[in-house]
Amino acid sequence: MKTINVTRIIVIALIVGFISTFSSYAKSPAAMAAQKVQQKISDVVQNMEDPENTPSSGTVVIVFTFNDEGKIEIKKIDSNNDEAENFVVKKISTITYKNFVDPYHKLYKIKFRFDQI
Repeated sequence: MKTINVTRIIVIALIVGFISTFSSYAKSPAAMAAQKVQQKISDVVQNMEDPENTPSSGTVVIVFTFNDEGKIEIKKIDSNNDEAENFVVKKISTITYKNFVDPYHKLYKIKFRFDQI
């Protein structure tokens, strides 16, 4: 009887240890939210429905957060090309996350580089 109880405890400990190793590889909710934000903004800015207005060169680094209505609030923008900067600001001003919950009120930073091919 004592051997069975010890065996059960060891098996339970092994199962809990095994499960906990997999959960440590899961991404945190904040990391997943940041990844989704970056993907959505990249998709909007890189959408080529108006290729004539796309800047031919330049780098834009933008730091932003979301307000309570889900709109982007630009905190800082660095650019080496005014045309590229205006293009990015115009594109991201159309983005709204209506049901986006960001409990951390974190700042996001994305870099865009435009190069003529």
